[in-house]
Amino acid sequence: MDAKLLLVMAVRWVHIVTAMLAIGAPFFVRFALLPAATRELDEATHQKLRAAINARWRIIVYVLITLFILTGLFQFLVPVRVEGVLLTARWKEFLAPDKRAYHMLFGIKMMAALAIFFLASALAGRTQGLAVIRKKAAVFLSVLLALAAIVVACSNALRYLPRGSAQVLQIDQ
Repeated sequence: MDAKLLLVMAVRWVHIVTAMLAIGAPFFVRFALLPAATRELDEATHQKLRAAINARWRIIVYVLITLFILTGLFQFLVPVRVEGVLLTARWKEFLAPDKRAYHMLFGIKMMAALAIFFLASALAGRTQGLAVIRKKAAVFLSVLLALAAIVVACSNALRYLPRGSAQVLQIDQ
């Protein structure tokens, strides 16, 4: 197997796994841990548990965000071609209408991802200015998960572009 193809596959795998972890954990917290802890623990014990979890989770959050940004930038900016097919930075070969659609969807995806990064950091953090977010964790975890759904929807749409790229037109001719 071509080394460039292995690199692209590895980068994409890391990107997807970091997304799964970064969204799976908030899903678990929102729908399993938070309701159980609220129901079963007194407020002081609940806050102690939350602080202990956040102390460990915040490091993981920062690593996941860093990996996600690096792998995403690689896939977006670095063109890798294997056997004449552009596998990354595919948008560079799109026709103008598809580039516009791609960049619109990518922009929505990026804004949602940046909001997810902020909320994940705020929920796991310890800054007093963002304590209101941690106090209303259920609400902000729900917002984070809704933003994640937007990211997945945009990613899915981006995967199936182009609709009329130069590459597709060459095949049709």
